[in-house]
Amino acid sequence: MLSIGGASFSYSLTSYDDAKTVSDYLWHNFLGGNSSSRSLGDAILDCIDFAIGGSTSTLYWEDLPHHLKLHSTTRKKVYLTSMPISG
Repeated sequence: MLSIGGASFSYSLTSYDDAKTVSDYLWHNFLGGNSSSRSLGDAILDCIDFAIGGSTSTLYWEDLPHHLKLHSTTRKKVYLTSMPISG
């Protein structure tokens, strides 16, 4: 599981396309995709945990999990979790 977000509250998505770009980055670098710069090497995670409750902007955050779920197949599931945080 990879957790994204956190207490800094200084992150945002600027557009629908930005959410897709972040989704593709997460897929190729941490989940089941392919990248020559995987920070965890050959490890393949299957879950993204969202801790984005205190973000300065809530625009486009619903698009990120939507794009991530499009990578999910019957052979390779992508699981998503979240928990509200106060800020």
